[in-house]
Amino acid sequence: MSYIGPKDFSEDTNLIAEVMRVMSGDLNLEWMKDCPHAMTARPSQARRGLTLDDINDDPYYGPSAIPEIIRRHFSMTPRGGVLPEGLPSLGYRLNRKSDVWADSATVLFEESKSRRWAPARSVPWDALDEASLSSEEDVAIRQLCTGLTSIGLVSTDVPSRWVWLMNQDFHEIKYWMCAQMFDATRLAEAFRKRALYGQGALGCDSRELGELLKIIMESDTYPLASAALNLTLFSFVQSLGRRFEFSSTNAADTYLGTRLVQDASRFIAYGVDHIRQLVGTRPSQVEIVNDHLDLVENGLVGYLGSRELIEPLIVLSGGVESVAAFYRRAAEQYFERCIAAGLGERQDRSPLPAFLKLLDS
Repeated sequence: MSYIGPKDFSEDTNLIAEVMRVMSGDLNLEWMKDCPHAMTARPSQARRGLTLDDINDDPYYGPSAIPEIIRRHFSMTPRGGVLPEGLPSLGYRLNRKSDVWADSATVLFEESKSRRWAPARSVPWDALDEASLSSEEDVAIRQLCTGLTSIGLVSTDVPSRWVWLMNQDFHEIKYWMCAQMFDATRLAEAFRKRALYGQGALGCDSRELGELLKIIMESDTYPLASAALNLTLFSFVQSLGRRFEFSSTNAADTYLGTRLVQDASRFIAYGVDHIRQLVGTRPSQVEIVNDHLDLVENGLVGYLGSRELIEPLIVLSGGVESVAAFYRRAAEQYFERCIAAGLGERQDRSPLPAFLKLLDS
């Protein structure tokens, strides 16, 4: 049911009387006297302009003022604004700072805007007309693009499931999550266009990829969803971008691969920083996150072994050994990031090493 306000404002005689007094020139300007704190905000570096970190420099408005648990502010008021009595609660459920926070989010948000690109015009699509691809290689690339399109679309869904539940005091994280949604949408757009360019077609969906994405999307909490999406999935998406670029024979695919790596790197940076700050504040979360990643990595093994992914990679690489080496390097980087995030060594509990050993046998 839609929310119904506490009164009929069009019939509120007190409100109407106040409006009539104001319109007759009787201004009390009380709101001018309520400004509790003024600050000086200037760009610290002119070429970057006025950044979020510039306006967070004052402790009153900056994130250092946010307590670990927010208990008194559930309205729409921006952090640092005056809170009059009677503000409605918007029902936020994510009110613990360590559940969402990463100091790097402000920089990542600014970077996502400064490095924006537009698939329609930024990608040199004409280069595909001269690409020297065999028919098998052409279909293999379109198959990879089909999977990347699915990943991009679901990667918009995951932040959107949580951002509206997040307290307004965490606005930097909300900004960043909206930027993530736009970045993921752009990846879905770009790789769908790549699959269909020219005499193109989308490839076959993968049941295993669907299972992996469902595990991530239905994570029980935001920290678990963040670890699964940003740390695990995008570690491999970034590696796939490097592989896409490595296999490229034309400027269009090279551009797409480099941009996939660039955009995926921001997801990873937030994921590592977020989980590191989470477990640094609440060490009991280490095992909870690791338990969830056990499930996510099981889904990842399914995707890495699916014919819809591994076979096009083999076609483009010319052999199984090259793909096995690619998977091995991607897993090594992922495990290093888990350590950087404070989760410790995961190799002994992860199903990935056994899967990689199977490929080598």
